[in-house]
Amino acid sequence: MIKNYYLIFKILVLTCVICLCGFILYSFFYNNLYYPTESLVVSISWMITISNFILFFYVLIFLINFRTYIIIFSIVAILGTPAWIIIYALETFIVGFWFPFLTIIRHLSAILCFSILSPGLTLIVINYIKNNSNRFQSRKLFHNYHIHEGFVGIISILISIILIITRYALIQYEVFRQELRIFLAIDMVLLYLFLFFGSFLIFRDWRDLVQFKIIQKRELVDTIYSSSTFYPLTSDSVNFFKSPKIILYPFGILLSSIAVNIFIHGTDFFPEELFTLNHETLVLIGIILSFFAGGIVGLDWYRLFAKLYPELYQNFEQVLENLRKNT
Repeated sequence: MIKNYYLIFKILVLTCVICLCGFILYSFFYNNLYYPTESLVVSISWMITISNFILFFYVLIFLINFRTYIIIFSIVAILGTPAWIIIYALETFIVGFWFPFLTIIRHLSAILCFSILSPGLTLIVINYIKNNSNRFQSRKLFHNYHIHEGFVGIISILISIILIITRYALIQYEVFRQELRIFLAIDMVLLYLFLFFGSFLIFRDWRDLVQFKIIQKRELVDTIYSSSTFYPLTSDSVNFFKSPKIILYPFGILLSSIAVNIFIHGTDFFPEELFTLNHETLVLIGIILSFFAGGIVGLDWYRLFAKLYPELYQNFEQVLENLRKNT
């Protein structure tokens, strides 16, 4: 009976949120078509629309199941990303190309893609961990050497630093800020991806990093502790699968969504007229917040795994409990 009431409650909340999204989208189209681009009305419309979809895709995580969310994420990515790139390329390379409706479609594609990017990627990363931490020991070993995730995270952060330097080098030229701005957009998307994955892996594997465990030689031996999800298990595994006392992952996912939209949309998200922050300042804030947001999710990844895969979590905890008793 309680489950039925809970289901009805989720349906009502989802219906209200979808209706709100429809109304805000209508206002977004209307304001962008009938008001000057530089007007405060359009700026506020941008801010409200971006904020709405960030919250929509965030709330959606707790209203629908994992598989359904991934399907929605795939549809948005498959349809939205090409639309954004193609229209952006037409505007960039075809002189005089400008159709208001197509420009709004590009804006809307960007809003949808970047609003669902953080939650979708987070769920995919957890699913990847589940599928690639199993009994196939050879996947974790390379010629008897185990490469720790923190090391991979450090490499990702180094790549993101290169992308940051590349961006600041490109914006020194007017041609990249105007006619070839699509390359700046692609650079920033790649920057977020490497930054998110890098910080996630570093904070997920922080215990090994502080002990300077980067590349470790390990013998291929059988272990008496194993599960279908995580393999092999040693005494070090007890600390690795500890969750923080405070639930962090909901805050991390939300902060990550806000961060990526800050440095992608800049003053479209936080109008300079209201917040007195220029675009480059917002980009820097977004980059810093993205790093910490990915790390927060990385710290609390095991609790999120338990929520997404409760049966696997319960079975694994039984194996882990036996390991704790004998450690």
